[in-house]
Amino acid sequence: MNIFNIEQIKEINNIIKLNFIQGNDVYDKESVKTSDVKFVNYGKIQKYISPFVEFCLTANNNFFGFDLHPLTTLKKLNYNIYEEGTEYNWHIDAVPRDPVRDIKLTALLNLSEETYDGGDLVLFRSSEIICNEFNTPGSAIIFPSYINHKVNKITSGKRLTLAIWMSGPKFR
Repeated sequence: MNIFNIEQIKEINNIIKLNFIQGNDVYDKESVKTSDVKFVNYGKIQKYISPFVEFCLTANNNFFGFDLHPLTTLKKLNYNIYEEGTEYNWHIDAVPRDPVRDIKLTALLNLSEETYDGGDLVLFRSSEIICNEFNTPGSAIIFPSYINHKVNKITSGKRLTLAIWMSGPKFR
């Protein structure tokens, strides 16, 4: 689904870049991840991305029905920078060993300001599903965090995405 136009994308990127915070990227060590990741607190960009968050909550209500914790202003969001030659191989975002909560939904917003080649988001549900509609700047996608997925290698250009992992009480 397309949520933002190019002017809004540029504004969101500028606000994010002004508000980077320190953090460490914790990724699936069994996978190859060569993209760069920066971090921003949700509260610093909340008013700029509210249509994206509304899209996520509506999608959860209509399609997934997960119990989710509210997003807090201190929640750390990932700003993913994929440049030529970078990728993220097959992985899941769920963290099954957490004793208190589960990451239930992965929500991605395409914040690319320029066209790029490669970098397809691919989900695996008994076969590979290439999410071509997510290649459009301003588009968003949401899926359960336990679904295996990857980002194919960028062959030219730069792909920028914002990731929100929505968590909730442990699955029972």
